[in-house]
Amino acid sequence: MTQPNEITLKIPLHKFQTLMLFYVRETLNKNGKSVLICVKDVKEYWLVLNSYTRECIEHNVKSHVNENGYLLKSDYFKDDLTAWSELANWIDENRSSTSTTAITAKPLVPVLSVVNLGKQK
Repeated sequence: MTQPNEITLKIPLHKFQTLMLFYVRETLNKNGKSVLICVKDVKEYWLVLNSYTRECIEHNVKSHVNENGYLLKSDYFKDDLTAWSELANWIDENRSSTSTTAITAKPLVPVLSVVNLGKQK
């Protein structure tokens, strides 16, 4: 059951992963509440993401933190950079958590039964 301000969408997993990656990249250039929401979303959907998407998000977040560390001195950007830094630490701690991608993804072709062709007459 959905909440009052919630909708349910069905999209292929690979599209969701691509959207998530672009969402994080776009939010790196934002500040305020949108950063906190994005960090929360990454943590919420981490198990659904495949290893490639996880690595890209990790790289983007860590690069952003490293390149903008000087902004920690700014009252305006400090909270945002702290949130990204905490996400980078969280990613390090949860890097090896098992992805559910293999469980949630549908096979590209239907599974066929195995037939033993030996000893046919």
